Amino acid sequence: MYTSAAGRFSIALPRQWRAQKHATRDSVSFTRPGATGTMIVEWTVPDIPWDDPREHWIGLEKEILAKGLFKKYERIRITPTTFLGRKAADWEFTRERDGSTIHVINRGFHTADGRPYALYWETAHARWPRDRHHFAALARTFRTR
Repeated sequence: MYTSAAGRFSIALPRQWRAQKHATRDSVSFTRPGATGTMIVEWTVPDIPWDDPREHWIGLEKEILAKGLFKKYERIRITPTTFLGRKAADWEFTRERDGSTIHVINRGFHTADGRPYALYWETAHARWPRDRHHFAALARTFRTR
């Protein structure tokens, strides 16, 4: 079990997975040596507070597209869901990075006390069918403190 005091969360990691706290962001990345997939848990408080996770993702998508930050971006879906009994939204998309297409699912939600989180899973697009289960397994064990 990995616990982040700063992020106020815990998550069960599969064997051989490693955690790396980002030096300049409120996030931790989880990877398995030699694997292509990465899970990022982020708890950065945004400049503009948001209540509706789906609307937040739509607004962030517009901002990213306007700034040209994602090459060859293609939205797959932005759908409302629930997570830990709270209103949430899943943003799934593909984009190009370093000449390769990556596939992403990003789940946004707030805790009861208003702290925002994003659970972000990415892997090579070609590996998505084989690797997507990691997101579900990691998200299933995620708990806020």
